[in-house]
Amino acid sequence: MTDGYGERQDGDPSFRPRARNVEPYVQQERIRTIHFGIGAIGSEVVRTMLNSPEIEIVGAIDSNPAKAGKDLGEAAGLGRKLGIPISYEVEPLLKEVYADIVVHSTSSSLTEVCPQLLSVIGAEKSVVSSCEELAFPWIRYPDISQRLDRKAREGGVRVLGTGVNPGFVMDLLPLMLTTICQQLKSVRVERIVDVSTRRMQLQRKVGVGLSVTAFQEAVDSGALGHIGLRESLYMLADTIGWRLEDVSETIEPVLAKEKRKTPYFSVDRGYLLGLRQTLAGIIGGREVIRLALEMSLGVSEPRDTIEIDAVPPLKVVIPGGVQGDIATASIMANCVPAVARSRMVGLISMRDLPLLAHHRPRPMPREDLV
Repeated sequence: MTDGYGERQDGDPSFRPRARNVEPYVQQERIRTIHFGIGAIGSEVVRTMLNSPEIEIVGAIDSNPAKAGKDLGEAAGLGRKLGIPISYEVEPLLKEVYADIVVHSTSSSLTEVCPQLLSVIGAEKSVVSSCEELAFPWIRYPDISQRLDRKAREGGVRVLGTGVNPGFVMDLLPLMLTTICQQLKSVRVERIVDVSTRRMQLQRKVGVGLSVTAFQEAVDSGALGHIGLRESLYMLADTIGWRLEDVSETIEPVLAKEKRKTPYFSVDRGYLLGLRQTLAGIIGGREVIRLALEMSLGVSEPRDTIEIDAVPPLKVVIPGGVQGDIATASIMANCVPAVARSRMVGLISMRDLPLLAHHRPRPMPREDLV
């Protein structure tokens, strides 16, 4: 008679036990995370990950000195303490606290966050980041990409940039839909977002309340517009195998026809409700990829639309569109187990991961079910 591992329980010395398969037991351990950046998105990620039985939050970091020493639960708007103080010092916490993944949400700029990512990698911890320019950085930032990839391989860890856009709606989702197609000719994605119910930072990011002159100055200086659209374009083209000969981009204002108000801004007639940003990839003078993103106040029909010119042709519409903040927190939470348990090392993108399923929610206490 043997036990569950193939070993005899009667002590028979002639019996040679087989090797134990410990992988299922290792995978049952909870994944320990440190959260780097407790702003609007970082706080939403914390709230989401607390509902996952697979994840245990063990540390927090923020570059704002005012948050140093505060409890993570209070800073993230939970209304209760988690017993995890927020650290302002990065290196000591990364070295002293054991964790599998650092969940990173500090900035959209890859050049800005690169030192932060290198610190995390140097501590031999993997990264799941909401940095938009990290979603597919090889074409725009080849030097930084090579450096991150090399350091991550040396440390045996993984670095992933993800989110709802870039990371899903305008790149990964259309790529998945092309799986059922032949004779692919073009991909067009349109995302129309009503920012009237979204956070102040996003409304400011799309220019709500600006004059046309101020809008143009902000566009010319690179201070306005969605970051990550080019990363989506390049992920699509590179994965499909299209060598783009030209890329064109336009950013246009969406103007108010009457006075509008939000909890944060008052917009007079003729001033900005938001913007419309379009990026097109060209081959042989023909447009093969078009990504159009409108983010403005009070759009009449928010939606996400994917059109694929192929055999068979496809048109997929998501009425109302995907809610950005909630979806970003969800995709980051769902990526954590995949990244932690992946055998890949180095800098990766969403196209490298297996199909991600919704994380199992934490069972509710019985008193909450009454």
